[in-house]
Amino acid sequence: MGLEVELPKEIEVSVKRDRILELLVKRKIEHEIVKEIKEELFLAMLFDELLVDSELTDEDVERMEREIKEGIMERLKWK
Repeated sequence: MGLEVELPKEIEVSVKRDRILELLVKRKIEHEIVKEIKEELFLAMLFDELLVDSELTDEDVERMEREIKEGIMERLKWK
């Protein structure tokens, strides 16, 4: 799977001039992406495990989400 990452111009120019720097930047980006995906998957699996015996319905979750968002908007005076 290929991925294209756009860097700020000043970094891109420096990276293109130095092959070692290019490899280091590429590895760091790959590492960060993999780390983030692993964390997200771990959290999803953890929450699935925690909620396996939950009696909440999808409608309950949607209602709570809506109420939380409305409360945040009211506190921030966006509503």
